[in-house]
Amino acid sequence: MKAYRTVSGATQYKPALEDVEAAIHGDEMTGFCLACGDSQGGVEPDARKYNCESCGEPKVYGAEQLLLMGLVH
Repeated sequence: MKAYRTVSGATQYKPALEDVEAAIHGDEMTGFCLACGDSQGGVEPDARKYNCESCGEPKVYGAEQLLLMGLVH
């Protein structure tokens, strides 16, 4: 995960392209939380704003969705 600042100044995290590709090809339905950087299973590929099991923020996105949004490094 790589930290970055949003336009509003908040710190968020984006996963590495390799991690997103592994999630897509692994068929594990993995999502990534932009707020804390944690990953979680059972997330639909096009998921947006799911609640994170670790931090509780609605910032979990599906791997494919992050790829489409360009939020990978």
